[in-house]
Amino acid sequence: MAEITVVTGLPRSGTSLMMQILDASSLEVYTDGKRERDESNPAGYYELEAVKGIASDNRFLDDAQGKVVKIVAPIITYCKPDLNYRVVFMRREIEEILMSQEKMLNKDQSPEREKFRTIYEFHLKKTYAYLESNKIPYIDVVYGELMRLPEIEIARVVDFLRISDDPTELAKVVRPELYRNKI
Repeated sequence: MAEITVVTGLPRSGTSLMMQILDASSLEVYTDGKRERDESNPAGYYELEAVKGIASDNRFLDDAQGKVVKIVAPIITYCKPDLNYRVVFMRREIEEILMSQEKMLNKDQSPEREKFRTIYEFHLKKTYAYLESNKIPYIDVVYGELMRLPEIEIARVVDFLRISDDPTELAKVVRPELYRNKI
């Protein structure tokens, strides 16, 4: 049974960037292209519509074997337990996530920040608990480090995923100028 590479993380944590990097690798990404690129993600979102309904129907995972699929942290816990996974977990400072979301939505969410921070921290704990309890191998990739030291961080991912792609070539995908919301 072929492994499924899952790229996960909170919204606005760099999951689309990691999908772009892995799309440039020897791995096959599993997306449908329905969500179009925009100013917030100029290279695209790399999403699969079926992922949104994973809580009630996770059969799409059968077709994801041997491929890379993006499943955000809050819903990764609905993955089929009988399949094999390796998870690239994108991490980003929660304050940066909140700033990025505000900019994307063009809406000041400062009155709600503490609520969102609490929710996001809960989702992170829940996701790590799920990965640990199911013995699913994962690697943390910190967005800020990926933007500052792309070759080093990508080399870690290449090693973790056991692929032979050149990290220097894959690092060309990273566009540091898109790291616009940082603390």
